[in-house]
Amino acid sequence: MNDGWVAIGWAAVFGLPSAVGLAAIFWPPPRPPKDRTVQAIRPQIEREGKSRYGRRE
Repeated sequence: MNDGWVAIGWAAVFGLPSAVGLAAIFWPPPRPPKDRTVQAIRPQIEREGKSRYGRRE
């Protein structure tokens, strides 16, 4: 019975870090919402700049 626990321990020692490493490599990165992209924010900043500070140079 002791040999079984040793095998389970070694499987955990190598299996868990390997699973975490593979998940970090292959997990898709989160995508920002469409209203948080540069193309969506730029017009908002330009509108705020024109309305808040008058004419923009």
